[in-house]
Amino acid sequence: MKPWQHMKMYFGNIYEAVATIAVGMWITFKTAFFERKVTIQYPSHDVLEGKARDAVTFPEQELNPPFEPFLGASQQQYRGPLQARIADRYRGFLGYREDKCISCNLCVQACPIEVIAVEGVKIEGRKGRAPVMFRIDYSKCMFCGLCVEVCPTSAIFFTRRFAAATFSYHSLIENFISEEMRQQRLELARQLKQKKRSKTIKRNAKDETTHF
Repeated sequence: MKPWQHMKMYFGNIYEAVATIAVGMWITFKTAFFERKVTIQYPSHDVLEGKARDAVTFPEQELNPPFEPFLGASQQQYRGPLQARIADRYRGFLGYREDKCISCNLCVQACPIEVIAVEGVKIEGRKGRAPVMFRIDYSKCMFCGLCVEVCPTSAIFFTRRFAAATFSYHSLIENFISEEMRQQRLELARQLKQKKRSKTIKRNAKDETTHF
């Protein structure tokens, strides 16, 4: 190799090293001052409300310029690419309005993996059948929304709630009807059946009297 070729390789390596360092420094500078705070400190940051919930970790005070506002000293200054607040249309866990439910079982029939279980009884003063059990197994739910779409009374709906980390499988099975309410409605259903039976007996007795 000729001497000038050695010189060319020598300065070429220097140029490559300087250029590589410059590119790396530019990325570091850009990240530090313009694309910083890309991490939302969940759960200290409330993604449902879009603001910090831990006042100790993230005090509501003015930050000291020039570095604190840029270097992520406060989640309230978050300027990353993520949304600091999850969208209103987010599909979280299923919600349930017991007062709207008529126990029609359409949600049970629509669910492809048997996530929902419903039982209802007929009581006075209640449209349809009053639920005595409405259970959702979140460990199997895939949040397809078929139950929400078929519900004729909008008793089932999506919420924005999503946090349910647990070590217990059974804690993912949620029963929306309390045992006390279940027993009360079973008793009301029993009283209604007795009342109907009494009316039937009286009507039959009256018919027999009229016939003879």
